Amino acid sequence: MKDDTLRKLKILAESAKYDVSCSSSGTVRRNVKGGVGNTVGGIGICHSFAEDGRCISLLKVMLTNYCIYDCAYCINRRTNDIPRATLSVSELVDLTMEFYKRNYIEGLFLSSGVVRTPDYTMERLVRVVKDLRTVHRFNGYIHLKSIPGASRELVDEAGLYADRMSVNIEIPNEASLKLLAPEKDHESVYRPMEYIQQGVLESAEERKKHRHAPRFVPAGQSTQMIVGATGESDRDILFLSSALYGRPTMRRVYYSGYVAVNTYDP
Repeated sequence: MKDDTLRKLKILAESAKYDVSCSSSGTVRRNVKGGVGNTVGGIGICHSFAEDGRCISLLKVMLTNYCIYDCAYCINRRTNDIPRATLSVSELVDLTMEFYKRNYIEGLFLSSGVVRTPDYTMERLVRVVKDLRTVHRFNGYIHLKSIPGASRELVDEAGLYADRMSVNIEIPNEASLKLLAPEKDHESVYRPMEYIQQGVLESAEERKKHRHAPRFVPAGQSTQMIVGATGESDRDILFLSSALYGRPTMRRVYYSGYVAVNTYDP
């Protein structure tokens, strides 16, 4: 690994550590002729648990920790003076394949800060997972974060290559979200959630008719809420969580205890 790539990996793995919604479950990708690896029920490597209780290793990394948003709860907010880095699509694909071939990891957990626009960022994430699946025939597990505000076309394309997708709600209440992240709103989160749900349900119906129809996000979706950054009660949080679990494709709602990473900001 080149020194510059290692430097980027250290920065982007550190920036990714606050996202707790990192779990592998509910999917099987068996190897096929010409493929690399399979999925069965160091730096940047995190340990998660499959549905059957196995401990598995994922490369947990961001594509970039640059971000156009200034969310008060986030270490990667644009006004923070922290080391920044960006991996190119080819660098991230090569890293994943090299780690996988050496049996360091069993899959990839990929997120990103938002650069330029949600669609620009989402398009780059899609390129990573598409290259892994179609060019390198990677059959390991992929959990992909969907960017709030991304178009349905890009979410639909991503769902053809990812095993699980997630969009983080972050703050349970819209008013509290506006207080800490005035550039965001819940609508931009719920829209891609709906796109993912519709894609999963449509894919399930199609596979009833055609056995070899493409699978869409076979491990469903998840989300994350930060607990303790704002004044919502347990009842408020669990009421929203219950509503989310009522969705047919929501597999897991994660709770991230608030960590004051920006201590200079009251």
